[in-house]
Amino acid sequence: MTNHRLNAKFPSISYMERAAARRIPRFAFEFLQGGIGREQCLIRNRQALDEIQFSPEYLTLERVNPSLETSIFEQTFSAPFGPTPIGLSGLMWPRAAEMIAKSASAAKLPVGLSMWATATIEDIAAIAGKFLWYQLLCTNPPEIENDLIDRAKAAGCEVLIVTVDIPTITRREKDIANGLSVPPHFNLSTLLQIARRPAWALAMLQSGIPRFQSLLRYLPKNASMGESAQFLADIVDINVTVDKLESIRKRWPGKLVVKGILGVEDALCCKDLGVDGIVVSNHGGRQFDAAPSAPHVLPYVREAVGSEMTLMADGGVRSGLDIARLLACGADFVLIGRPFIYAAAAAGENGVSHMVFVLQEELRQTLAQLGCRNLAELEHRRIL
Repeated sequence: MTNHRLNAKFPSISYMERAAARRIPRFAFEFLQGGIGREQCLIRNRQALDEIQFSPEYLTLERVNPSLETSIFEQTFSAPFGPTPIGLSGLMWPRAAEMIAKSASAAKLPVGLSMWATATIEDIAAIAGKFLWYQLLCTNPPEIENDLIDRAKAAGCEVLIVTVDIPTITRREKDIANGLSVPPHFNLSTLLQIARRPAWALAMLQSGIPRFQSLLRYLPKNASMGESAQFLADIVDINVTVDKLESIRKRWPGKLVVKGILGVEDALCCKDLGVDGIVVSNHGGRQFDAAPSAPHVLPYVREAVGSEMTLMADGGVRSGLDIARLLACGADFVLIGRPFIYAAAAAGENGVSHMVFVLQEELRQTLAQLGCRNLAELEHRRIL
């Protein structure tokens, strides 16, 4: 149902983004917005979506009222999109993970939870229930990842997402320049930024300094903040191999998804291993500045893996039209990151619910404009 006040204040995601920029301290907002290197991958993500055009059909069909319901992994969702796992969301806006989980699950959308979230698996599972999808980064030693897998299973999670596109820790210039750390290190510059964002400061005071809650039990005893941060960085500095995926497939009884695929060979390898789905993703332009964008890769991956394998995508989505664009390129489902944080920062839990409403309405109107009776017809309307 429309919230008329929020609809007038935030008619699109771009309005929420501008509001978030006014409420989040610069060091945290630049962490949210930033890419890597010269941020050309970020730019290409947007350009690749804008290049996709459709051919509407106005005269051949009667008025359509398309359904957005989507069934994947033996579950039915109200729409073909949901929040992707977002690491350190509680720094960008305090308790954002909880807000997103409440609003997304209430809307019957899946809830992606990052291993690097500032909330535990168990806490978000209590909110999201069967809608929880948990994201895992492989660790060295493997005992930590095995325990995280078992915790996700015990919490009732039905989908495990293994992210493979972080083989090493990266250098992001803005984060280095801002002195970003977890827990945050406050100096004169960051304190001045926080003083200019009183709503963020008050929310942070109430929720406490963000920490990687699911990982706290694995930290060395009596480790300093610096030692803890280095320990967490070291355990995920690892390549995900075929053998590693095979061991996870054997341990995890539910649906298994691999995130970060950008080539046909990797996609076919996942299919051969019995993976249930893949996410075509360049990690929001945050890992490798020369990576291709999802719209450029999706058609080739879809042709390679066939119609039976679940194919998802992310990268640069800011509207229902963008969701339609990725679906038309071959995706079954679309994951969205930054806009969920914009919405939480702009207007809290109600803001997240409103953003979901906006995307659903924009997608529904896109389908009607094209004369599509269902989501599957989008591919046939794409001309570029």
